[in-house]
Amino acid sequence: MQSINTRPDLDALIGTPEHEAFMQALSGTIYRLEKDDAAKAWVAVQDTRTIERFGFTLADFAGVSSPVLPEYVTPSIAAPAAITMRQARLALLGAGLLAQVNAAIAAMPGAAGEAARIEWEYAQEVRRDSPLLAALAPALGMSSAQVDDLFVAAAGL
Repeated sequence: MQSINTRPDLDALIGTPEHEAFMQALSGTIYRLEKDDAAKAWVAVQDTRTIERFGFTLADFAGVSSPVLPEYVTPSIAAPAAITMRQARLALLGAGLLAQVNAAIAAMPGAAGEAARIEWEYAQEVRRDSPLLAALAPALGMSSAQVDDLFVAAAGL
């Protein structure tokens, strides 16, 4: 197998299957796909640097068209396992839920309620898998996905 690093290397192979294969490979470099998360779409960007390196222009690849764009899939962000209590309270405040959470914790009866108040007041972090959170989410009418979204938002604070 011969290395093709320059136009003379390529020209030396004119008429061979290797030349045809290399030209086909070069045509595949004319467009690159970029993901545009703001527009929620893939974009085909024309990039002729590789063909120009071999002395070609777009006119040499007249039959090449923009590639079919793949379906855009919104990237999912996994909810963190834990957030700080500061992040939790700010996220709840931003979502309009802080007063409801404070009221729900204050209304919890008995030793379990006292433990919940101690945890809410003195814990350094809120764990996604905590029993307190598991008890509060349904009381607030929040689904697991909504809690995950709140954790993701809180982690950004």
